Amino acid sequence: MKLTLKQPRFFASLALWWDLLIKYSSVREKMILLVLLAVAIGSAIFTVSGFVRRNTTLIAQAGGAYTEGAVGQPRHINPILAGSNDLDRDISNVIFSSLFKVNSNLEFEGDLASAYTISEDGRTYTITLKENITWHDGAPFTAEDVLFTIRSIQTPDYDSPLESSFQGVQVAAPDPRTVVFTLKEPYAPFLQNLTVGIVPKHVWEAVPPQNAALAEQMLKPVGTGPFKFAEITTRRRTGEITALRLVRNDSYYGQHTYLDELVFSFYATPDEALAALTTNQVDGVSFLPVSLAESVKNRSGITIHRLLLPQYFGLFFNPVKNDLLSDAGIRDALVLATDRQAIITEALAGEAKSLHTPIPPGMFTFNGEVDAPTFNPDVARQNLEEAGWKDEDGNGIREKAGKELRFVITTTDWPEYAQTAELVKKQWEAIGVAVETQSHGAGAIQQTVVGPRDYEVLLYGEVLSVDPDPYAFWHSTQTRNPGLNLSLFKDQQVDKLLEEARKTLNVDERKAKYADFQQRFLELNPAIILYQPYYLFAQRDDVRGLTVEQANLPDSRFNDVELWHVRTKRIWNST
Repeated sequence: MKLTLKQPRFFASLALWWDLLIKYSSVREKMILLVLLAVAIGSAIFTVSGFVRRNTTLIAQAGGAYTEGAVGQPRHINPILAGSNDLDRDISNVIFSSLFKVNSNLEFEGDLASAYTISEDGRTYTITLKENITWHDGAPFTAEDVLFTIRSIQTPDYDSPLESSFQGVQVAAPDPRTVVFTLKEPYAPFLQNLTVGIVPKHVWEAVPPQNAALAEQMLKPVGTGPFKFAEITTRRRTGEITALRLVRNDSYYGQHTYLDELVFSFYATPDEALAALTTNQVDGVSFLPVSLAESVKNRSGITIHRLLLPQYFGLFFNPVKNDLLSDAGIRDALVLATDRQAIITEALAGEAKSLHTPIPPGMFTFNGEVDAPTFNPDVARQNLEEAGWKDEDGNGIREKAGKELRFVITTTDWPEYAQTAELVKKQWEAIGVAVETQSHGAGAIQQTVVGPRDYEVLLYGEVLSVDPDPYAFWHSTQTRNPGLNLSLFKDQQVDKLLEEARKTLNVDERKAKYADFQQRFLELNPAIILYQPYYLFAQRDDVRGLTVEQANLPDSRFNDVELWHVRTKRIWNST
């Protein structure tokens, strides 16, 4: 016996009408009908989907994995040694916790710390730790772990890049939940130093400091952060690490992550990492050079994120190598002849903010820059002319007393910096200055050029902390390596302002001193601060939850990783 389903009379009539319409219509009429039907169906779907989007909310769901394409190989997944490598810091950020962290408003907030006090003389910081925190292996976290971490950083055999941050600092743990730091003298930005990740004493105390860099624990880390180590994948032949898989820490003291897993997949070059993103092998790339950004800016399904960091690039004058740079009038003319916006547009594809002073706006409550001169090559030419610098022989180069106005600009061979140097060369040549450019490998320039101060004009970058202390960059005692005073700048007024500001705990007073410092900087022009670049990274559009736009370091983009998610669902809005 054959069973059939009886259609309602309406649908039976509709089917009969459609059969007749198709039977007696011409080919052209049938095509028109099909097009109209497709439009009607598409409009209905669009209307319904639009209604759903307007009346529902997309909410995050737990589960899934995020894979990030990173360039290089992890070496030191340990905060004591990770400070000199972006990749090591990225991984350490999500595995280890610190006493304090920097939020998206560039403010310090407690992480492992629940409270703190500062003594009236500004020398003693007493930190109270949160309760019931455990390491990934289940051991309890205590003040002894903090004590071990700081003393390890201070141990020369570790050769920690953070050693200078805790030089002369005494640390004690009077009880399991209290840590006391005692400074030789007040240092207002000290909380910045306490954003270093804390390592477990019970895991590392048996490892001799001189052997730490090669210890097994270095690539099988134990922390207290939102993700914990699961496995590492290597190539059999070479031992090269291809991936590092982390899983959610279900015992985390903070908000648990939506993601089940966070995977780092390693590539040799940014081009390879980007290719993995565009072919859906990874969900994001940790760093996107400006030279590659254009290739994905308009690519469907991928979003470029921009992170504004406390750093800047500038042209640093070295009057020891070229005594013409001792002339304030010449420095003023070079400032007026430098078109920052053209450099940003042409060399950095617009991925930077114009800057004139050594403390970027937005840092330490600075809401704007002090008054700064604008690009004006005509005034630059006039000032040089009046000072006796003339092009008497018509060769395009100004001279005075038989000496030509000539400089050499040195920088790294990264495309955007080499192009910046060429643009500055053209801009200065337009006012009658002869310019030669030189470029060096990024790995060699520190040893061969920056350290020995072997340059006339250096195009280079400097990285501040989120709570700025310009002392190392502009105080007269910092002109020799490892000091970072690249202009060999010496000024008693600036020295006094920088010395007093770093000891001043009152925010308004400290802010006023830094404003005076910046004004003095613009009067003397020991360097030309050009721009504050964006740190670019990219993710697929189905990765949601990232909110950080300003950060202390590139790894700080993970500061809101607990909000990242790849799974969602829609719920109807309440009426």
